[in-house]
Amino acid sequence: QARLALTRGARLLRTPTMAVRPSRRPLSLLLLAGVLAGLALAEEPVAEPAAELAADAAAEGAVEGAPEEMDETKKLLAQLTIGMVSEVVDERTFEIRDAAAKTGRKRIHIRLGNVAAPTKGAGPSEEQHQARLGESKAALEKLVGKQMIWWKAAPDEHQPPKPDDLEVAAVVIGDVWMIDGRHVNSMLAKLGHLEREELYKEELARDILTAEADVQKKKAYKDLEEALKESDKQKRKEAEERVKEEKMKPEYFGMAGWFGLGTLGVIVVAALCNFGRPAQKKNKNMNKKRGPCEKLWMKLKGA
Repeated sequence: QARLALTRGARLLRTPTMAVRPSRRPLSLLLLAGVLAGLALAEEPVAEPAAELAADAAAEGAVEGAPEEMDETKKLLAQLTIGMVSEVVDERTFEIRDAAAKTGRKRIHIRLGNVAAPTKGAGPSEEQHQARLGESKAALEKLVGKQMIWWKAAPDEHQPPKPDDLEVAAVVIGDVWMIDGRHVNSMLAKLGHLEREELYKEELARDILTAEADVQKKKAYKDLEEALKESDKQKRKEAEERVKEEKMKPEYFGMAGWFGLGTLGVIVVAALCNFGRPAQKKNKNMNKKRGPCEKLWMKLKGA
């Protein structure tokens, strides 16, 4: 039995552990939100409950993450309303079904705030201006057409009066975000499809949620790249300074230098001594006229 237990234990150790699969809960919740919001477009009594479930599911999926981030995300989402775009009206207005029934109307027109339609100006013709407006509308359609969006109404003092007939769509001015958090107002203004016109202050007039995280991540990568470049530049500068310092240092002979100097001295002494060979006798010229000193020396030498 002991051997059997050891064998089973060894098999368990050899069995690879199952990798922890990432939770697909946010994705499934967003898909559920899309389906339920699609149901909300129908003119049936179940539209409002379905839309409410869609909003709750999308909000719960958006706040899924680290516990320290959930509170901040919930506070942010509490300020927003989720909806499904049914139709784009013009270059800065689209229609949604009021799923949460906050306005008491089935249909409302969301108009992008703090932006204005492109002005005609003196240069372009009317046809060119209408073509530009068409391009702006197409850009808005590409971003939000048949898509789920987040929106937040501007302050009441900036809202147009609502019609008395509840069947007529009311216009609500505000800020709009795509489901991933990209700020539609800013995107269209940045691309030149709309012109900026600040009428009110909105602290959330920027990318939020996933889009904000992506922007921060890109900024972090850019800062890291710049820091690495600065570090390389500093290291290169320090290396150049070390090379200059090495060049400025005095050079010493060392053992090799003294050995070379001694070898040179030996060669010089050997050359002076004719390398040990006897000196060659010069042939005397007998006809050469001797001077007085030389004559005296010859006499002394002969004596």
